[in-house]
Amino acid sequence: KPFFFTPDFSHPTFTSAKKLKGVSIVENKIRVFVGFGNPGPQFLWTRHNAGFDVIDHMAQAMNAEFVEDPDLTCLIARPNSSIALVKPQTGMNDSGLTVRALLEKLDTNMDNVMIVYDDISMPLGRLRFAEKGSAGGHHGIESTLRELSGNSSFPRLKVAVGPDVKSGDLRAAFLLSPIEADLRELYLRSVSVAAEACQLWLTKPIAACMGRYNGLDLTRTSAP
Repeated sequence: KPFFFTPDFSHPTFTSAKKLKGVSIVENKIRVFVGFGNPGPQFLWTRHNAGFDVIDHMAQAMNAEFVEDPDLTCLIARPNSSIALVKPQTGMNDSGLTVRALLEKLDTNMDNVMIVYDDISMPLGRLRFAEKGSAGGHHGIESTLRELSGNSSFPRLKVAVGPDVKSGDLRAAFLLSPIEADLRELYLRSVSVAAEACQLWLTKPIAACMGRYNGLDLTRTSAP
């Protein structure tokens, strides 16, 4: 029977994380964080919703509330005028529609947008920033590439949810399954550290984010 849980934000995993300062690296330039996932209670705390979970943690840490934006088909929180936290409500496979609409409505470009999403190719406990790349089979990124006419040069943060089960049908079931009880603590730490890692991008270039977080293994060490 599926196992669902709701995190306790008073847990040390969250309370020990640094508060997000909400200061953009470039004055008068917005920074947009888009977390990918599937809307609906049946998808809460499943592996494929890691992007949503990171964005939720950022909003909680920044004391920002989500509101529905029907024009963008998303939930959006604005901690201040220079930051937007976004959860597309299109369904994972059409996430790119919200990304493209965001660029138009917020009058920005993909250099200022960080996509946060799950990566089954890495074992749980790892993070990886990248500044470009293929979809790697991730349908949300595939949708984004379509809407951007193939442009793959945009910042992204991959949150590991593996190991990969190496089979199409099994992989889909695995990604849409809730995190098991014995992995819950590690997953919550990954979400918390990923939110903190996004904070660094507010004040540093992505190369600095890559240097600090890409080699991190939360099963062996704490966050930098």
